[in-house]
Amino acid sequence: MRISIGGERVEVPDDLGRALLAALQEERLVEPPQASGFDELTALVARISRVTQHLNVVKELAMSRADATSGYSNRRALGIAAAMAPSQLGRVLEGHGLPRDRRSGGVDLVVAFRTTDDGVLHLAAEPDVVGLPSFTLPFNPAPTEAEPAEFAGRELTFYYRAQVPIAVADLGRSAGYTLRHAEQGLIACVTAPVFDALFGDPRIDPTRPNGH
Repeated sequence: MRISIGGERVEVPDDLGRALLAALQEERLVEPPQASGFDELTALVARISRVTQHLNVVKELAMSRADATSGYSNRRALGIAAAMAPSQLGRVLEGHGLPRDRRSGGVDLVVAFRTTDDGVLHLAAEPDVVGLPSFTLPFNPAPTEAEPAEFAGRELTFYYRAQVPIAVADLGRSAGYTLRHAEQGLIACVTAPVFDALFGDPRIDPTRPNGH
């Protein structure tokens, strides 16, 4: 079966194509696969697993962006749309750097970074980062078919403002991409300018789990 979307055509097994069609047409019932051989059915399971994983990443990114549109976004409606209980929704959003309880504060927001090998500060002037907390991480983005990111493989020191209210953080398209420092127990969101400077393209790589 051939699926065409936006000018791109992809060949998929008939069973997968029928399952996708049924999922998109809410009134369609689930039908068992027509394949019968072990290898064929196992390959179908693998394809479905890859599609499910990709869609789950996109789903979480969409959820984080929806929540970041406002400091008072309707999380009840978001939870219903995601088919998640409030506790599960809170865990997912927290995993993307968003506050589980918005009454407790905001997000740690990365506003600038420095390349440690040459000491050059990017996206801010030196006086702007004086006194700001920071953390250092190697920047190792997932490989893609595009040209390698300018700062790939380099160690970067990120400067952030702590607990910026989500209503003024203005995450925009960078919502969902976070930086994590395990030793400091820190999860920090990045501004759109930082995201663009790191990747050179305002698109989140959906192949990274949780967009990281």
